[in-house]
Amino acid sequence: MASHDAPPIAALFRVIFDQKVGYTIAWQRTLPDLDLSGVEFRSLPSGLHGVKKDIVYFVHGDGQYAGISAFAQDVADESHRNAFFCAVGVLVPLNGTQLGKSWLHASGLRELARQQLKHGQDNRVIELYWKNHRADNGTSGQSASPEQSRRSSGAGMKKKRAVSNATEGLHIGDGKATDHPALHMHDFLETFGPLIFPIYRAALSRQRILLLGSPPVQQSCSTVYILSILSSITHAAADALQPDAVDELARTESLFSIGIADMTTLTSRSGANGYVATTTDDILGEKKTLYDLLVELPPASPGSKRRWPRLSTSEGKIIRASQRDLRRYRLLREELRRLGILQSDHHDGAEDALLVETNSATNDVQHDESEIVEPVSWTAAAYNAAIWWASAGANHLDNEAEEELLLEQELLAELPEIHDALSTDNNTTTPTADNNQEGLSSKAETATLLTSYFHRLTTHIITSLASLVDGADDETEAGVSEDAVSVSAEDVRNLSLDPWSESDRVFVAEMVKKWFGRETEVGKAEGWTVCGVRVC
Repeated sequence: MASHDAPPIAALFRVIFDQKVGYTIAWQRTLPDLDLSGVEFRSLPSGLHGVKKDIVYFVHGDGQYAGISAFAQDVADESHRNAFFCAVGVLVPLNGTQLGKSWLHASGLRELARQQLKHGQDNRVIELYWKNHRADNGTSGQSASPEQSRRSSGAGMKKKRAVSNATEGLHIGDGKATDHPALHMHDFLETFGPLIFPIYRAALSRQRILLLGSPPVQQSCSTVYILSILSSITHAAADALQPDAVDELARTESLFSIGIADMTTLTSRSGANGYVATTTDDILGEKKTLYDLLVELPPASPGSKRRWPRLSTSEGKIIRASQRDLRRYRLLREELRRLGILQSDHHDGAEDALLVETNSATNDVQHDESEIVEPVSWTAAAYNAAIWWASAGANHLDNEAEEELLLEQELLAELPEIHDALSTDNNTTTPTADNNQEGLSSKAETATLLTSYFHRLTTHIITSLASLVDGADDETEAGVSEDAVSVSAEDVRNLSLDPWSESDRVFVAEMVKKWFGRETEVGKAEGWTVCGVRVC
């Protein structure tokens, strides 16, 4: 059943499909004055009957509770349309967190769902679960004594600082958290490829992001969680911001699974921190006022040709990764492979990832990445060709590429230290022959390393923008703020962005507006000038 550390619950319920009235709460227990209206729809997203089992996350009660439900289905007679299914779920107080560690109930809810399918009229097991985990019984996992809390805190303080900093806000914990959403980080990397960077930037600029896909939805819900974690503001970044901005925008709001019933709530939202949500209802994708970025997820089709997600704005503009995103993505994968986290599929080294072929832009793109990566602009191609010509074809990096490589290496610099710290921790644990446990450790390490990487990237972007804003004000009269902040193409490059990419320039303007309340003039990358004459 559920882990002993599972958080106390405010409600436990079973949802079934009734032939006459549709989705129905067939059994429920709640704390006083808790309204369960709507959980029957949030627990069973559209199309869920097409899968055998699933885990669904959602929020309830005006953001006061995290919901998690386990869906299970079995064969039945014709009166049930040859299928019988149910969902068993709980509500957990959020208490300022994203999911309130509700994932620790996943295994217990799966077992309850299976039990309810077989013995739907026998409520003894589900009643016992409520008795053991209800929030007011004093015996739930988070109702530890003060002495227990002190011991736990002391043990946590002994962890290596590198790991502690890297997992800021992650809280994977030990092997008990087998359903932690962050353990899907590797799947997130494989699903999005270079697109991890534009979708991360959308979350960092606090856009309203809607994921549109099909069941099962556990992976999509995990993607919501991952985006919120990766784009959260670190302590180092917060020091460069005004306290009001940090309080309001520190983390994008995670709504997890939503449906048609949530359209009214989404329409009335006015928060500046945006949101990330996932849905299986196609009609929400047609309501363009509900989101800023629509992410259409390809269906899971093992063995078929790979399909990438499709990112588009509410105006219909397709969003792709920049050429720099592609280079950064390859460097990141190369480092993860070097650390033994990923299996090798590309063979480009660090410098090779930065070298741009001058005879064909597509030579730098592999495995259908051309579908999701911006093509090299004519000006950029001409500029790179001129650099190649000026160097007599030598296979070396120009100054800009060298600076880019140094910055990317700096972002990656902490990963080996974290990897070594995690490896030491794993080697000191009780030996086990359980391959599942070994796989869990690998997934946890992937989540930790990627979280660290993106947090360093966030810190770099925020602190660099803060310096640009402060520098603009320093050039004006004392006590006077310049209305518009001027950002050159070189500044864009130093932000670890691509000055040739229009989307990256738009991102800079959005970030300065969102986080600093200022307008921006972002300069475009220019070609090469010879003797004062621009040749491209």
